[in-house]
Amino acid sequence: MTSHFTIYGRSFLVGISLFSNLISQYNGDDIIRKGVDAFYNYNYDISNEILDKAIFQFPEHPSVHLVWVASQWRFDESRLPIETIYDNFENNLLKAERSYDSLMVENPTDMNYQLYYGSSLGLKARIYLGQKKWLSTLYSAYNGFKIIQNVHLSDSSIIDSYLPIGIVEYYTGMGNIFVRTAAEVLGITPSKKEGLKKMEKVANEGQWAWMEAMSVLSLIYQFFDIDQIKGLRYSKVIAEKYPNNFDFQIHFTESLLQNNQLEKARYRLESHNDNLKFLTKNYQKRYRSYVDYLWAHYFYLSGQNGMSLNYVENSIKNYSAELDVWLANAYLLKGKLLDISNKRYEAKLAYRKCLSTNNQTQANNLAKLYLEQPFKK
Repeated sequence: MTSHFTIYGRSFLVGISLFSNLISQYNGDDIIRKGVDAFYNYNYDISNEILDKAIFQFPEHPSVHLVWVASQWRFDESRLPIETIYDNFENNLLKAERSYDSLMVENPTDMNYQLYYGSSLGLKARIYLGQKKWLSTLYSAYNGFKIIQNVHLSDSSIIDSYLPIGIVEYYTGMGNIFVRTAAEVLGITPSKKEGLKKMEKVANEGQWAWMEAMSVLSLIYQFFDIDQIKGLRYSKVIAEKYPNNFDFQIHFTESLLQNNQLEKARYRLESHNDNLKFLTKNYQKRYRSYVDYLWAHYFYLSGQNGMSLNYVENSIKNYSAELDVWLANAYLLKGKLLDISNKRYEAKLAYRKCLSTNNQTQANNLAKLYLEQPFKK
């Protein structure tokens, strides 16, 4: 099965991004917003401290239960083994769902509770995604999607609600025939084009979800539907907004490389090497392989193929991330470097490894091409 649900994995915080329509309407807004900003900026201890208090002080706030789940997830992700992360995530989501069940009974006309309840249901898809249970991922995403869609139909002025709808439309639009058929049976119209339009709308007009929309779009435009200019635009904005978010920082660097801004990329790569040591061991292990790929990309563009091959092999050898977008690109680059060196047999092995990720990235498409015709720089 494919791992094309990477898009959903990138955007599991989409429920939190619906926070915009709550501004100045509920007690605790400012405090919860500080908690959200803290975990987007990788300040998990601060985020947990803020949100642990907020969930007791403001239990009727529509976003606090879901925001607390996300904060715990990010904290666990940076420190714990994946099995424990999933167990904690599922248990915390059940707590949030029970809270929303009660709040909806007490406030039947407040659409915000339905919005966050739908988001909490949709987040279950993140668990199945990591386990590569694609139909379960789709079904869970749909359970949240249909509730959010109903809220959106009731009030289309909530711009940020376009984001989860757009994501579901996009990733079903890029799915295989089984996923697309299942989506249509559930009443979803798979469409990459329409999904992108909705996400772009939120990125340009959203009040809070713009940053999550930009995060998703930067990934799409870098690795799936390639648009180097848009990828750079979106990745730059969120990297500057959250300077301690290492994920945002390395995506910005990749966009610089894709736009051939090598001097700026080199400066940032040296900074990434320094900043890795401040991350948790889990994150060091994950992001070391990403940074190695970025160095490989940099040296490739600089014409230093031997250095590039050394770094890309390190990236592949040490790859430990749950999702495999960067890995596909590493195998593709390795194949290209081997083709340049007239090592056709080894190059074809690398292209086949790239295709084995089967994640519908542009790297997969190019690997198919270079299996037929050797890459020439």
